[in-house]
Amino acid sequence: MFRHIALIILLTLVALAAGVAMVPGEREQWTMLVRDGRNQEAIKALEARYRGGKREVDAVLHLYKLYMSFAEIDDATRIMQDFVNDHPDDPAVVSLLAKHYGDVQDKPSEIRTLERLFKLAPSQPTARDLLAYYRLQGAFDREESLLRTLLANQMITANDAERLGLILAAHGDLFGARDALTRFDEIANPERSIGRLVLFDMLVQIGDKTTALTKAASWIGHWRKFSLHRPGGADVPSTRLIRMMMAVDEGAARKLLCAVQRSEAPAGTTSDPNGTCEVTVPDSEADAAGNAVTRVEPRDEFGRRRRR
Repeated sequence: MFRHIALIILLTLVALAAGVAMVPGEREQWTMLVRDGRNQEAIKALEARYRGGKREVDAVLHLYKLYMSFAEIDDATRIMQDFVNDHPDDPAVVSLLAKHYGDVQDKPSEIRTLERLFKLAPSQPTARDLLAYYRLQGAFDREESLLRTLLANQMITANDAERLGLILAAHGDLFGARDALTRFDEIANPERSIGRLVLFDMLVQIGDKTTALTKAASWIGHWRKFSLHRPGGADVPSTRLIRMMMAVDEGAARKLLCAVQRSEAPAGTTSDPNGTCEVTVPDSEADAAGNAVTRVEPRDEFGRRRRR
């Protein structure tokens, strides 16, 4: 009899424990509310948990999404701002706040948040958004500061390195311009010329003529090939660069240009045993189209080749 009573009591306790265990917890309750589309009730449940200090990441994000779905912007902004305050050093959380400001078209707040994000985790996408805003607003001092940071961190693109170099050259910062344009020279397509012409000028102005001439000679071949595809009469950068080289040091320039000319000679061509070559600078940019280093063949006024 006693054993029978004990068994009944044990079974009753087990049933009660199982019943308690099957009662949905707070997490399961709001999850089921969201799943069933009972969004207003879900908001109340999640807000109650939020105010009680239970701020799990998924619960906070669900509460934020629910507020946004009902266009309750102020409450959604409050949730995201608190979320960042709770995780101030998490770039993923800060980026969510920046995205929120972008979604609600609060541009000043978005930019402030992007600047904070860039300090936490520098990246090219964040820098690109900031640079676009600075240029649109004419905040060139902030643009220059960001470009300098990108250059120092080796994150700068070719276009931005060239822009920074031109800005610094205009400000008279010769060494800063040299550093920016040197980086541009390292990563830009070989046919790009404007930044390299300015780099040549910067190197000459700071007194590094040898480096300027050596770099210039390395650019000539690429530019001559590129000029073959340019329309007639177009400005030929290689010709301009040759003139700049001659003005700096004609003797050294001729030696470097002759070396370029010999390296471009067709395979099997016999070179001059004396190692001499002719370097002629055309009188006009139009005359330089097709060949900026070797002598241009004489032609008559109709463009026909003259007989020797």
